[in-house]
Amino acid sequence: MDKDEVLRRAQDKKPSKLDEMELDILNKGCKVGLIAGLAACLIEMVTKIIAGIPYYDVYAIYCFMAGGQLIYRWVRLKRKSDLCYGILWYGLAIGFFAGYLIEIF
Repeated sequence: MDKDEVLRRAQDKKPSKLDEMELDILNKGCKVGLIAGLAACLIEMVTKIIAGIPYYDVYAIYCFMAGGQLIYRWVRLKRKSDLCYGILWYGLAIGFFAGYLIEIF
């Protein structure tokens, strides 16, 4: 590729399209957010255990977060493994939430 072709491609790029650095930052941000969510869920779970309150809802929240991230990744990248893991995480989330509802009612 010569300089003119590189320049033309850069100018033809859509303004809303992210470059590789921005995509990498977003990907790492999602992972850090998921880890921060896990830490918050663990703190909440320990608090609920000490208080003697049912805590399956905390598991459900984290599973919904992880499932949502994987389903979004599947929509964008079309990898079957992301879809399978996303469905698994959502299944776990629904199970935990149902267990929580059964325990509180």
